[in-house]
Amino acid sequence: MKRLEVVVQLQELSVTHNKKNKKNQQLLDDFIELSHKCNIKIIHDKGDFNGDACLLFADNVVVINKHKPLEQRLHVLARCFSKLNLDNIYIKPVLRELIDNIERDDEYVA
Repeated sequence: MKRLEVVVQLQELSVTHNKKNKKNQQLLDDFIELSHKCNIKIIHDKGDFNGDACLLFADNVVVINKHKPLEQRLHVLARCFSKLNLDNIYIKPVLRELIDNIERDDEYVA
């Protein structure tokens, strides 16, 4: 009986994990859509740079490390976009909240 309980718990964890992955993938897609609105190109690439900070070049290109976990890449993108004036651009509420929370977190650190 205990083995069955463990299997059920693992299945529940798997479902929760899949929902989280879908949500995070949707957030990444939303960031890509936002980048198009802002005329910014997002490049997912490997490199010897730390994924903790994004690179925003003069030609409006953001490079993020594709080998970092999705959550970390989302954090990096939120930090990059928090530095832009997005007041006149429609952003899905969940994405705006993520960007605004990063902005507030950075204020407390400074």
